[in-house]
Amino acid sequence: MTTNKEKETTIFEKMTKLSIEYNSINLGQGFPDKDGPQDIINKAAESLKKISNQYPPMKGLDILRKNISKHMANHYKLEINWETEILITNGATEALASSILSLTQKGDEVIIFEPAYDSYKPIVEKAGGIPICIPLLTPKWEITYKEINKYITNNSKLIIINNPMNPLGKVFNLSELEAISKIINENNMFVISDEVHEHILFDNKNHLPVSSIKGLEKKSVKIGSAGKTFSLTGWKVGFVIASKELIDLIGNMHQYITFTVPPNLQQAMAYAYQKPIEYYDDLKIEFQNKRDIIYDNLTKYNVKTFLPEATYFINIDYENKFPDLSPEELCLELIKNAKVTGIPISVFYDKNTQKSKISKLIRLCFAKNNSTLLKASEQIGKFFNS
Repeated sequence: MTTNKEKETTIFEKMTKLSIEYNSINLGQGFPDKDGPQDIINKAAESLKKISNQYPPMKGLDILRKNISKHMANHYKLEINWETEILITNGATEALASSILSLTQKGDEVIIFEPAYDSYKPIVEKAGGIPICIPLLTPKWEITYKEINKYITNNSKLIIINNPMNPLGKVFNLSELEAISKIINENNMFVISDEVHEHILFDNKNHLPVSSIKGLEKKSVKIGSAGKTFSLTGWKVGFVIASKELIDLIGNMHQYITFTVPPNLQQAMAYAYQKPIEYYDDLKIEFQNKRDIIYDNLTKYNVKTFLPEATYFINIDYENKFPDLSPEELCLELIKNAKVTGIPISVFYDKNTQKSKISKLIRLCFAKNNSTLLKASEQIGKFFNS
């Protein structure tokens, strides 16, 4: 039997449908409007004819795992055993599902920081776990040991973080990650860190992988996304980095969910991870320029806008201008009257979160061409000042 809850479509589907209906510029869904490097795409096409198209190894192609290990050494000075500590998955979402389902049993409490990426809570619930949602408060969105500790019980098993954080564009600093480490070790817990935007950071910010934090080397799971790093999100190539014991556990779940990942895409991503440091520098510059274009244009129209530290999402605050509208209502007004589609931040909160702690923000994706960003921000600005 299909329940009404299961029939519900996601906010992204709803907003995309409305965007098409009203011929609105869609800044709702988080993907670039152009494909990644052509040489990587060519390598995938070439690999279809040059390597086997039968099932590759469950953990992933050796060459891809080796190159991800080298990548971690080159970028973070972390020594990762490619044979035992890396698992290739069907995108970061499958990596999350396999990890959460492996580490969560019925009745386990899982801490999630809000606003949270929308797949965390449903996966925890499918695993029989109990999501414990901690809302982060504007403008700094900080977490502290004292605040997390308020939510810890004998049933606390897992913390899920998103670093850099979608939808806020926040980067967790060393102090915050050390607070998480202290909580984890005091309570015999684990942490899953969703780090898919690790290479899209701005203003000389540095990413700190979860396993680089003292005390988390064996208690952490890092989720990565080759699709995000190389702007090929439709390929759905992700990975997990963890201790051998955790990889064995997560791999056992992975083999029953998807088992493996298309070999030609893995081969192409193995090639991609050989790119020099300049590729990553250019990636940051490209997206920082896009961030600055939309931010500068919105602020020119006096639209209150939060400058993100990372990711390709930016948030606008409408509360002072339209205090009587809910985030969903404001999004509908933007679609109809500004011809721009965004996502209400409210959908990234649990239904039981206090209304006073839910930020009245609208998320916009700026991974689009510059002319689109200029046009969209101008239309939003004119609507806010009409």
